[in-house]
Amino acid sequence: MSVFPVDAIRKAFLALPESIDSKGVPIDKQYFYVPASHTKALHPDNVLVEGIRGAGKSEWWLELQDPERRRLVADLSPRAELANIECSAGFGLARSDNYPDKRILSSLLRNTDAQTIWLTVVAWNILLEDGFGLAKDSLWPEKISHFQSHYEELDRRLVQIDKHLDQHGKKHIVLFDALDRTADDWKSLKDLLKGLLQVALEFRSFKAIRLKIFIRPDMLEDPYVYSFPDGSKIISNKVSLEWNKLELFNLLWQYLGNAPQGSKEFRDVCNRMFKQKWKRHDLGIWMIPEEMRRLESVQQTVFHELVGKWMGTDAKRGNTYTWLPNHLGDGYGQVSPRSFLAALREAASEEVIKDQKFPLHYQAINKGVQKASQIRVEELKEDYRWIEVLIGTLKGMNVPCDFEAIVDRWKQDSIKEKLQSIDGEGVRLPPSRLEQGYEGIQKDLIVLGIFQPMLDGRINMPDVYRVGYGLRRRGGVMPVK
Repeated sequence: MSVFPVDAIRKAFLALPESIDSKGVPIDKQYFYVPASHTKALHPDNVLVEGIRGAGKSEWWLELQDPERRRLVADLSPRAELANIECSAGFGLARSDNYPDKRILSSLLRNTDAQTIWLTVVAWNILLEDGFGLAKDSLWPEKISHFQSHYEELDRRLVQIDKHLDQHGKKHIVLFDALDRTADDWKSLKDLLKGLLQVALEFRSFKAIRLKIFIRPDMLEDPYVYSFPDGSKIISNKVSLEWNKLELFNLLWQYLGNAPQGSKEFRDVCNRMFKQKWKRHDLGIWMIPEEMRRLESVQQTVFHELVGKWMGTDAKRGNTYTWLPNHLGDGYGQVSPRSFLAALREAASEEVIKDQKFPLHYQAINKGVQKASQIRVEELKEDYRWIEVLIGTLKGMNVPCDFEAIVDRWKQDSIKEKLQSIDGEGVRLPPSRLEQGYEGIQKDLIVLGIFQPMLDGRINMPDVYRVGYGLRRRGGVMPVK
């Protein structure tokens, strides 16, 4: 039997987010966790931050705009150096007067180069209170024109503000996110991204004014976006938002230790049985004990008491502590914290079976992976409509398989014609290598971590995608029907 009370701890698991998308609202501060591996990415001097869908790009874009959250990060992770920082938004999903939306950007690009557009956006964010020279309700074509005709004057003001901020030990960061939503065609998007990277490089000569660009890895695949003098300096210094196994479980502890129900029982058992004493922060947040936060051996011991040691009746089915993140990783082994939490919450929502010894049952964790895969597939639809067209037609296939077998399915379903019609709709971006044929499409899917090439040349698909799309693998988690 588990040392944890089953009913109480299941209630704590149900505090894990049911809807993983923040919807523009910061997470409750008691669940706010700063992975040690993200400290470098948050530092003001690190401009380019890449991360897969669900790694936390939009969450950090949102959190950094909140002064209270910045103070909390500065307290919890001093090496991020976010004390005395101001932040504003240069682009994101939320509509704002601070930046033009996709339609306005499309209109501006007809007469203005991307670099000038983004320079104007940054100047508007920095100089808005100090005197840009236009009313706050001015239209973006007016702002662009004013910036161009008063460039020397506005540039001088930027230099003065930079000097003033630096003298007072402060910095101002302009944040950029959701750049895939800046355009509906690859040429415009790549032009905008290249222009933004050029502006980011330009501001590296400033001491206190910085850009921070959150971006998906696939958007940096084309060398065109950094094909300008010293563009390699931006790319070579990019930082990744990743969640290793240790950090994923720390996020789980943060939720379980601060849940509205069951958290006291969780903390008490950690203290009594594992000598892991929780301490309360001044803000009322229970902080993860140090050994429980940094030692996998301690984490594994605790997790085994929550779900059992094996994904079955013996070791043949795998260790639960490693099995769950392994089955939620993409083609590069990267795990989204959204998927991880969603799987565990779904497992807690399953009915308790007879004589269940632990708060969560291994069979329920299998169901949790199915749920997490469904969520992941739905997320992909938002960013890449074409993936549903490509992978949907493979439902029922067994992987690993030869790529030729996949191409046969695609040909039978007239995939190329369907992809061309998506391109014609102009709503979301088509595959970036569509003109290269099936091999180009395969490359796009590999870059996104959906296809996983094996040493023998066959194509595999990670469970986090395979299950949701309805493909099969011998001995693997059953696909969603």
